[in-house]
Amino acid sequence: MIRKLGFGVALAALSIGMAAAATTASAKMLMNIGYATSDAHPYGTFMNTFAERLTNLSGGEIKVKVHCCFKMGGEQDMFKKLQLGTLDGTLIAQNNAGPFYPKIDLLVLPYMLQSYEHALRVVDGPVGQKIWGNMAETAGVHLVKISLVSFRHVYNTKTAINSIEDFRPLKYRVPKNVVMVDTYKAFGSDPVPMAWSETLTAVQTGTVDGGDLPVDVIYSQKFHEVAKHVAMTGHFALAPPFFVSDKFMKKLNDDQKEMLQMAADIAAAAAREHTLRGLAGVTKKLEASGVKFTHPDKKPFIKAAAKVHNEFAEKRGAEYVELIKAINAAAESN
Repeated sequence: MIRKLGFGVALAALSIGMAAAATTASAKMLMNIGYATSDAHPYGTFMNTFAERLTNLSGGEIKVKVHCCFKMGGEQDMFKKLQLGTLDGTLIAQNNAGPFYPKIDLLVLPYMLQSYEHALRVVDGPVGQKIWGNMAETAGVHLVKISLVSFRHVYNTKTAINSIEDFRPLKYRVPKNVVMVDTYKAFGSDPVPMAWSETLTAVQTGTVDGGDLPVDVIYSQKFHEVAKHVAMTGHFALAPPFFVSDKFMKKLNDDQKEMLQMAADIAAAAAREHTLRGLAGVTKKLEASGVKFTHPDKKPFIKAAAKVHNEFAEKRGAEYVELIKAINAAAESN
């Protein structure tokens, strides 16, 4: 009798535990993700596509809420929120992650990513995995996908830039990233490190003369309304990663993690297509608004960039030297 009672209690406890586990597995999760640009930018394409696909792939188990336009703070603020677990995902420029995870500065180095095709081979391939493989352990966030690739060009409010000599006298806003600051110094200017959220106002008020951005960001963020000169230097690549907090990832089972990765892959394809198709149209719109494009000789810029690469590798050590070699090797592969 005692044995039967014990078995019944155990069976009841097991049933309760299974019910609780089933309830937990089917419970809906809310994933809050944020980014800084306008909704019309390819960042918005990525984030909104990701939200829709993950919600659908999970059968509604995971609901994703998207916050655009600085609603969750500046880009480095959002990265800090990921580390604290108060934000679940964000899409930011890779240079704004560098202060928290130094190896990603490899993708910030000037003229390191030599073309669109080269960039994709790096960020979607084994070299990329070597760069951010231990990010979750060291920085508390997961790099899920590089959302898109484009290249940054110099804009300013003062004058046409036809050479590196024209470039040097102006005062430029530079993100708060040591590699980018060192690059502008190597190019011969005196950069002003500044948060992205302050940049447009600084250009409008004349605190700085200009800076650098991809042409679609110049248009979508309305820099062209005050900066009528764009020099097509392409010195930095913009390769914004989509990060997810370690706290949120630990909530997911293996199937849900696969769904999240699949949603990010689909969203990246949409954002990359948006970026490529949009560039020609955006250039025409900028020209129609009075923006003048110049194409200065890149050779002096590339020569100065080589100095930045050498000093970077010397300061960072052997691991960085090997990663730079791997990135360069990817440029030569088919």
